[in-house]
Amino acid sequence: MELDDELKQNIINLIRQGRRIPVAYKNLLFPLEDKAQEIELIYGIKERKEDILADTMSVPFQAAKKFGNVKEGEWHNKLIFADNIQALKFMLKDPEIKGKVKLIYIDPPFGTGELYDAAGVPAYSAALQGAEFVEFLRKRLILMKELLADDGSIYVRIDYHFGHYVKVVMDEIFGKNNFRNEIIINRSKRMLKGLRKYNVSTDSLLFYTKKDLFEFNELERDRICSLCGQEREPTWGPMHSPGIRRPPERKIFGRVQYPPKDRHWTFSQKRIDEMIKENRIRMNENVTYIDIQGNQVKGMPEFLQSDTAIIDTNWTDITGYARGYPTQNPIKLLKRIIMASSKKGELVLDCFCGSGTTGVAAEILGRRWIMVDSSKLAIYVTIKRILNLKQEIENKVKPLKPNPFVLYNAGLYEDHGFILKIGEKQYKQFAMELFQVEPKTDFEVNGLEMDGILFSCPVKVFSQKGYLTEEYIDELHETVGQQLKGRMFIIAPASRVYFLQDYVEREGVRYYILRIPYSVIDELHKRSFKRPVQPTSMAEINQLIEQVGFDFIHPPNVRAEYYKMKPKDKLLEEELVIEIKDFEAVQRSKEPIEFKNPKDALSMVLVDRNYNGEYFNMTEYFFQDEIKKEDWKVRIPDASAGKQIMIIYLDVLGNERSEVKSSDDFKKRS
Repeated sequence: MELDDELKQNIINLIRQGRRIPVAYKNLLFPLEDKAQEIELIYGIKERKEDILADTMSVPFQAAKKFGNVKEGEWHNKLIFADNIQALKFMLKDPEIKGKVKLIYIDPPFGTGELYDAAGVPAYSAALQGAEFVEFLRKRLILMKELLADDGSIYVRIDYHFGHYVKVVMDEIFGKNNFRNEIIINRSKRMLKGLRKYNVSTDSLLFYTKKDLFEFNELERDRICSLCGQEREPTWGPMHSPGIRRPPERKIFGRVQYPPKDRHWTFSQKRIDEMIKENRIRMNENVTYIDIQGNQVKGMPEFLQSDTAIIDTNWTDITGYARGYPTQNPIKLLKRIIMASSKKGELVLDCFCGSGTTGVAAEILGRRWIMVDSSKLAIYVTIKRILNLKQEIENKVKPLKPNPFVLYNAGLYEDHGFILKIGEKQYKQFAMELFQVEPKTDFEVNGLEMDGILFSCPVKVFSQKGYLTEEYIDELHETVGQQLKGRMFIIAPASRVYFLQDYVEREGVRYYILRIPYSVIDELHKRSFKRPVQPTSMAEINQLIEQVGFDFIHPPNVRAEYYKMKPKDKLLEEELVIEIKDFEAVQRSKEPIEFKNPKDALSMVLVDRNYNGEYFNMTEYFFQDEIKKEDWKVRIPDASAGKQIMIIYLDVLGNERSEVKSSDDFKKRS
């Protein structure tokens, strides 16, 4: 079918009549730019790659906590609390990161394959399903490719539910010729009966590269039994393989010998000579065979297998998931990936970091790392593991001091007051990055200096020290109004704007006010402001909600009582009790979340029983659902507590309030 004049007229008539254009016309109207793309995954909510790269919101990083001696101008590893899509977009602006990431590993939450049956219908713990999840992941993969070095690689852990869709998507993004392997790995085993199907015991790793030339280091492992999977001693076996090679003969123990018919000797002459010196070749005089010349030969050369074997695509010698954080990847898995596809000093990225195994493995192996997660629990678990490497790695007692790293916030920032305190240059840079304004120097409108361009319209960053009033808009309009084409943007701290409306219109010109921390997201992105919510139970830990926009941290209001008592129903010594009397999330949003009970805004309570006064080293956490069952109480064995205890109250919006208590603050109660 060709798009001739008659077909064009038919399409025009359909549009004029307000009727749908048949899907059969899709490839005529929107032909594939890449003619080599043979297969495409089509679904209704699929966005154009160009729109994803252009429209994805970028949010700047704000340093929240430094670990180690972080020196200005020197590289430091990065742990980022953010929705990864907004963080990935911002990293595209960083010349130290864009095109410099040697290896990406991700295990998206659904990749665990955890399945919950609701009335007999499979349902994921993740909030996104079907095409929504595929597009959620695809958008992030598009950004990841931009960050990847030309000789870089990406590994995606996936399960059987979406693996086939994700592979097609990765063929589209990275190119089907850059698909290297599908690697089989273990998952947590379940031996259930009565399923009327096989129990699933494996996941997949999809291994792609950005281009044809890429880093790859061949790895070996201890030899294992192909049947039982256990390590086994090397065995002797015949030294011939299928097929004919030239020249066919080899000199073995001083005798020229030809291989059996339709076979060839497995090793080159040079390698045979080496193996004879290693005592790894012998002659089995009990075997007689017909060689390729038709002669009967007594004595078959045999070789002794090496202690190790080259690693192939079967990685079931590694356990499925490690104990600890839910769906925690085993350190051995990440070490193997990192050693195969990177070198010391190179950069590794994991933007679904979970418990931080990628960073832990990268740290041990001397690689630099960046990790991103939108879960506060994941962030605190990761910090603990990085700072306590001696407790995590193969039972080694010797501590391993990590390289300096920084915890960043992106999209949810600490202390609105810092906007009013930072210097003018830093303030303008932060404001323009927040709204993705294109900076422009020597840019004036009728003599008034502007700061940049957004949607082809001028942008003015209002001083953080002044007050934005309607009178200022009137004066601005008198100066520049006749030179404007419909609209202009003014960025200002929310606390400095003295009116409520999102724009002020004067003689057909709209002056849009972009408030920091949040603003007219509908105008900028045609989407409402929202952020990922923190889980209130273990079952919600892998939920996926895409963040749009940004805000400042508003610590929740908490009133709690702290006391010590001996439990009546437990055979324990005294417990320290944290009883939450009141809890309320502080929301300054256009569309705040409503809670039937204010305490329902609590996500979890995190505890460091031995706070060192320097950083929070989490010892346990309690989800809302378990706290609620205990009548809003958190219990800690008294004997395990140190002199200082740090308690973090986290709300579902990611805001937290911390308290430091001494053991004396817990008064004895009968």
